Amino acid sequence: MQPAFGAAAPEPELSGNGFTYRHDWGLRRGQWKLRLNWGDVNPRSRVFVSIGEGAGAGPDAGKFLGDARYTLHNVAPRAGGVDIWVNIEWSSDIRLYVDYLVVNPPATIRTVQVTVQRHSTVALTDAEADRILGDMGTILQSDDSPADVATPVRFVRNGPVQLLPAAIPAAIQTEADLTALLNAGSGVKIVQAIRWCGGPGGSIIGCAPVGSPTVNLAAVRFTANQEGLIWVHEYGHNCGLGHRTDDLRAVMYPSVGADHNVVNSAESASYLAGPLAVTGAVMASSCLLGAAVQPPQDVRAFVSQHWIAGIPYEAASHYTEEDAKRLLEWLVNEPEQHEEFLPEIVTTLGFIGSELAVQPLIDFVQSPRASQAVFNAKNAALIHLGDLINKSGSQAALAFLTQVATDTAAAKTLAVPRVDIAAAEAGVAGVSAPGLEELAAELAVSASFGLALAGKPEAEQTLIKLAQDTKAFPAVKAAAAEAAALSQKMRAQGQAAYYSAKCEGSKQP
Repeated sequence: MQPAFGAAAPEPELSGNGFTYRHDWGLRRGQWKLRLNWGDVNPRSRVFVSIGEGAGAGPDAGKFLGDARYTLHNVAPRAGGVDIWVNIEWSSDIRLYVDYLVVNPPATIRTVQVTVQRHSTVALTDAEADRILGDMGTILQSDDSPADVATPVRFVRNGPVQLLPAAIPAAIQTEADLTALLNAGSGVKIVQAIRWCGGPGGSIIGCAPVGSPTVNLAAVRFTANQEGLIWVHEYGHNCGLGHRTDDLRAVMYPSVGADHNVVNSAESASYLAGPLAVTGAVMASSCLLGAAVQPPQDVRAFVSQHWIAGIPYEAASHYTEEDAKRLLEWLVNEPEQHEEFLPEIVTTLGFIGSELAVQPLIDFVQSPRASQAVFNAKNAALIHLGDLINKSGSQAALAFLTQVATDTAAAKTLAVPRVDIAAAEAGVAGVSAPGLEELAAELAVSASFGLALAGKPEAEQTLIKLAQDTKAFPAVKAAAAEAAALSQKMRAQGQAAYYSAKCEGSKQP
């Protein structure tokens, strides 16, 4: 006779991987809730439990039927273990043996349909999107270390790669920009640069809400073999996951790396469940690494990695003026050799806060070099000169940021070297090229947020006036209002408290 069932059909007998275990819970009486931690158990596991009075010679001696009544009330598998509720009716403590039979059904791959959108200035073909989505699935499905849990999730493209709405800027530089981007439908949104994720930052490569009803994340193009990691990391935020720092190879570790492919049981369960039916704050840039992770002693090793949500302020600010000198050697004498990490270098110099870095950073922004990586780093330098001012009080840096933010001609002069190179790059890629005014406005907006991070009353007054300046770039006027509010917060809280509070605000509500 077939069993009656509703939505869930019966599966073949003991299909999947099965294993058993007998546990000696010692001498007990009365009611107990007993948690057995077992890495092979997950919420989908079928767990069958038998309890009884144990013979005294050990589990292999078996159980016997005595006068005590043993009752099993509940069995609840979970990620990484199983919990049971038992009752032993006897007047004194007697031995409890529990037999567990676990059957893990064959994995059913969860398919996630993903809409992919790109800015008109960014090249991303359907084939490239498919490769990255495939890499996302490979990262989760693999089980290549004892700490890694194979997670049967795959990602497939939902229609052709689409263009983002024309109103979305190529560079996400303000809270309003990010809000508009995240509100532009669901899916993966690829832009030219991200300089706001819970706050301004010069080295951000991905940003997403921690908790989202749908797939909704922002990223930039990156090294081909690591783009899948960035996307699946940000998708993890959509599923409610924060950063994890107890394993340098974790997918949710704050920096990106080709071997960052480890998912633990709890993370696996979240990926299987999918995006949370809530909307949380984004995982802010520059959040703490946590006490479990210490930054490398050599600052050059620290900046030679890409931190997905931006350089962590607390870690970078621990470095000293001697470390700043080492970074300045790279920035001044060997910029071509370290071009990939220039945003991390200049951001860290800002967080260190040594006045020795002021003129080299200004010289770098004014230099004629203008690849996309260099232009991103110039924007990062403008933003984080503000952090340097906050620590050092440098008047030269303050004057420079004020000029770039308020003088459209000065901003255009700085942007000129980038115009022709950007046009050539766009021609090769077959995408739209940004114009001089757009590039100059990017630099001016970055300088405006540098003024905000400076935490100085005179900088705040400049921003208030800039928000009303009819001659300013429209993007700068809009950004200046946000920057003035940020300046008030920075001055009220102080630099360290501001960055700490920003991280607290990024956690899922």
